[in-house]
Amino acid sequence: MTLLATLIFVASACTILPGTEPLDEAEFNISPDNVLAGDAAPSAKGDAYKVTLDSSFVREVNLVQEPDVEEEVQTMPLYPSGPYSLELFKIIPNMTFYNPWRDKWVSLSDMFEHKDHKAFILVSSAGWCGPCLSEAAALINVYNTYHEDGLEIIYTMGNTNIPGDVPFDTSAGKLESADFASDIIFMENWQLMTQDLADQFLTYQMYADPNREFIKYMPGHAWPLSMLVTTKDMGIRLVEEGYWSALMENKIMLVLYNDVPTLPFD
Repeated sequence: MTLLATLIFVASACTILPGTEPLDEAEFNISPDNVLAGDAAPSAKGDAYKVTLDSSFVREVNLVQEPDVEEEVQTMPLYPSGPYSLELFKIIPNMTFYNPWRDKWVSLSDMFEHKDHKAFILVSSAGWCGPCLSEAAALINVYNTYHEDGLEIIYTMGNTNIPGDVPFDTSAGKLESADFASDIIFMENWQLMTQDLADQFLTYQMYADPNREFIKYMPGHAWPLSMLVTTKDMGIRLVEEGYWSALMENKIMLVLYNDVPTLPFD
């Protein structure tokens, strides 16, 4: 697998075009000779990055560390019953995603009736999609602004920089494999490019989507695909195919600071 080779830029959304070839990875100046040390801060825009599994950065790069939680026996609320859909005002299905840095699977059911999170933004993105990278950078400000008020972000990668190539679809849990090494290098570089574009540290967690969860329900969706979901009912309050817009932030404020009706509507 090459590093983030090409970014297909479309004004508002990415789709795979017939006959489209990956662009030159020089688009983002990914050089095979530059290594970012683990204690270095993100540099100015345009600097090149290379991450290898031997670098100190990879050992420390889980930019958003999930807090260690003491295991305890507790009763989890039952996930809302279906039917499930990715349509507006429907109940989102219980998807699962993979955190390769912790070799851990997470489920949307973990968010249901969460005591700290009132809503979350769920994003499906691809490494060849320019608007996906722009949205990833923009979401840093969104997260920093609204996280303390109850917003979470679940940002997922469904493709690498090669259309159709799914990260960790064959390597999840195989930490010593060559495929795992290749996939995590891709994820590391996507994080670095997000920071570089935003001129800020990444503060929310990124995941892989090895099971292509979104394709099951919306096979023809554009990239990025973003949804705003309330945790009290796992109801979808906004669906956007394409680059994140101001409408999303307005909806965030609506669901965080108001008592919105429970979904699904009768």
